[in-house]
This record gives sequence, structure tokens and C-alpha cells, in this order.
Amino acid sequence: MEQEKVIKPHLVKPMLEKVIFDKMQLPTGNTMINIKPEDSLDVRKVSEEVVKVTMERRLVVSPSNLMRLSVTMSIDIPVDSIEFMKLDDPKEYIKNSQPVRILISYISNMITNLTINTILGPIVTPPNIQE
Repeated sequence: MEQEKVIKPHLVKPMLEKVIFDKMQLPTGNTMINIKPEDSLDVRKVSEEVVKVTMERRLVVSPSNLMRLSVTMSIDIPVDSIEFMKLDDPKEYIKNSQPVRILISYISNMITNLTINTILGPIVTPPNIQE
């Protein structure tokens, strides 16, 4: 189904919901550091014509005593309620929509900016959902 029929034209304005950042310890010696982004996505219809998408990206850092970082942002997406209800899998459709791709890019950019002045940074995460 064409995105223009389901998602109404609108200004994409992701909103910052929450940031957690804790610098804990510096790495010692030749410590092998692994960083893996993990995403959680919540898609909720908040009214007849608005779907709210909230995404949290959490960095899983190994060893875990180096730092803790997660960023949560959300976006309200105006939808045509009739076309939205016709979708086979509305959550999957919204998850792959342009507004959600923009939201993920904002989160990825935020993580890079937050980590630019850390011992591990900058950390650049992919601008797509990590499952």
C-alpha cells in the first residue's frame, strides 16, 4: 500500500523522551571493547488519526563497567484511520515507514554527539533498527 494513502503529510518532529549516560570506568590495558546497539520500538495508536512511535536505543558495552548509554525518542505520525485499519500488519508498516527511519537517524546522531568526547567515542550507530 502506498505510504501517501496511510500516512498523512506532516512535519517530522521527533521528540526527546529520555537520555541515560553514565561513564563508569576507563578501560585498562589491552581490553577488548565491544559495543552493540539494541533497539526497542513501541507503536501505539493514541487517537483515531495519530500513531505514536517510541524508540529506545541502548548501547550494550562489553565490558559492562565502562559506560551505560540509552536514548529514547518518539514521534507522532498522522494517519488516515480507514487506510490504517486496512493494513495486514499496521505495526510492521509503521516500523518501515519514512518517519520512523527519520526518528532512527535522529537517535543515531544523538548517540554520536553524546559520545564524541568520551574515551570510546565518537560512537556511530547504524541508522536502522537493530533487532
